[in-house]
Amino acid sequence: MVSIYQGGGKRRASGKRKGPAQVASATVTLEKWDARGRGVCRTHQPVLFVDGALPGETCQVAITRSKKQVCEGHVTKVLEPAPARQTPFCPVYEQCGGCQLQHVERDAALAWRQQALDEQIRLTHSLDKLPWVTPLRSAGDQYRRKTRLAIDARKGKPLALGFRAAKSDKVVNVNHCPVLEPELNDLLAPLHKLLEQLSGRTAIGHISLLRAQNGIGITFRCTQPFAGSDRELLMTFAQTNKLLLRLDYGDHSEALHKPVDELLCATTDALSLAVTTEDFIQVNAEVNLAMVEQALDWLAPEAQHNVLDLFSGLGNFSLPLAKRCASVTAVEGVSTMVQKGEKIARQQGITNIQWRTADLSNEAELNALALKKYHKVLLDPSREGAMEACQQIAKARVESVVYVSCNPATFNRDLAPLLQAGYRIVKLGIMEMFPYTQHIESMALLERVAKG
Repeated sequence: MVSIYQGGGKRRASGKRKGPAQVASATVTLEKWDARGRGVCRTHQPVLFVDGALPGETCQVAITRSKKQVCEGHVTKVLEPAPARQTPFCPVYEQCGGCQLQHVERDAALAWRQQALDEQIRLTHSLDKLPWVTPLRSAGDQYRRKTRLAIDARKGKPLALGFRAAKSDKVVNVNHCPVLEPELNDLLAPLHKLLEQLSGRTAIGHISLLRAQNGIGITFRCTQPFAGSDRELLMTFAQTNKLLLRLDYGDHSEALHKPVDELLCATTDALSLAVTTEDFIQVNAEVNLAMVEQALDWLAPEAQHNVLDLFSGLGNFSLPLAKRCASVTAVEGVSTMVQKGEKIARQQGITNIQWRTADLSNEAELNALALKKYHKVLLDPSREGAMEACQQIAKARVESVVYVSCNPATFNRDLAPLLQAGYRIVKLGIMEMFPYTQHIESMALLERVAKG
């Protein structure tokens, strides 16, 4: 069902500039979700994608962007709500840009997004059925162990500490965040009080927090050093809350208070990553552990195997892989991460990982890895995906591949060279690393089909 109203009038003969044109609106019934959690209406032409809408709902929609084949919009009024619609539990949900899907029950959101990815992959690659497994998810809503707080401390304006508004640079003031782990959430109110006392707060760009297994880290990103009185306030705050406090000036940093030498975040097999608040680490500790364990279970490395870990980061997968096979080659594009990963492994007595820095979008550097010598490959790229790597893996005819993805679009794209080379999808699953957001993670096990 679709009805449309297009606002706006004729061009003025005088040629004077008009005020802003009225936005087109439509009343539609949504058929399904896409992988980002947007309602989809195919009876509208062009196909309409709607933020804030659920499958089966009839909504009034403001159309904000229109192209030849698709247009986009957002809900202005829900006329017939779906049973899975719920009241958002965060008081600033409508303003904050952190969560986008608190208006829908988590179980329904996971099911609809799996359906969307299932349809996307099957249609793209002409597959009849996909071997889905149970999604990985965390038990509670307070899942974030890592966050970055924005600050607006301009003179003449009320101090704001929190998160950026949706599609805006405005800082939404937050004293309580219901998706932060409790230990981090408890720091928000004291942080507000601290900032009110700091004379040099205008020099703070942002504040990073990380709850590790052995303590909490906090980093103030600053444009200039703090005065002595401010340093005393910061030190007292860190001591009172038992925080590893760092001041980061861009070109260098200093530790102002160190109750522990380094922060440790667990991976599986009783191993851990030594990190700072600025390092890349998965924000959901519970799902991260389940993800690593599932990847290792699916890849099934054996004692005689040589395994290649592409986009290895600090070694989230590499370290436990090394406990289970003959050797691991861990390849990452950021040299500082490679250096830290090597140090982390050495500190835990792991010596069978070869750490390498390489541009994994470069064909020559991929060829230099000699992929044919590896029995198995694990890859966990950024949102840009790993098309070049998948093309080389397909040519090398590696026995099995586990692909971990944070972007459904590039994940679907990158499956093509593997499926075309005779690999088949043996297992497939989604992972709710970021509940109540538009982000969704995927994992696939692909095995090469031996020709008779």
